[in-house]
Amino acid sequence: MKYPIAFILSMSAAGAWAHSGHGAAGFGAGLLHPLLGLDHWLAMLGLGLWSRAAGVPRQALVTVGACLALGAFTRLALPLVEPLLAASVLAAGLMGLGAARLPARLGLVLAGAFSLVHGHAHGQEMAGAAAAAGAICMSMGLMALGWLAAGQARLERVAPALVAVLGAGLLALA
Repeated sequence: MKYPIAFILSMSAAGAWAHSGHGAAGFGAGLLHPLLGLDHWLAMLGLGLWSRAAGVPRQALVTVGACLALGAFTRLALPLVEPLLAASVLAAGLMGLGAARLPARLGLVLAGAFSLVHGHAHGQEMAGAAAAAGAICMSMGLMALGWLAAGQARLERVAPALVAVLGAGLLALA
């Protein structure tokens, strides 16, 4: 395919907010859920890319997982969830691009805030603790995948830039 980015962008408009798993129960449904929403998997990949480039220890990302759980299980009332989800994708990509200039603690605070919103979105869309736990596990796995990808020289700048561009597109659609 000659223009894969154009293809991804054209497909993202319809699928960005079309998460399956609305009311789905069970750990397996939860594992699948983050993979079916472009905003969710891009944000988690972006945070993983940023964390490695910024030198944030993998263990610090457990804090991000705790924020996911907090958002999913406490049923917080958050306004403007969809625009916040899109903004988190854009910000995660920008964080990856400027990893050396962003203090790690500030980045972790931002990552926690993003994760709170994503956890909230998952919690609202899914039924039961098992499904939410599956979504949290997959989200952490996507962050780990981003962390691993950041170790590849070819992906270090291209991947965060792609996340940022797609995030800007999602925000324009929100």
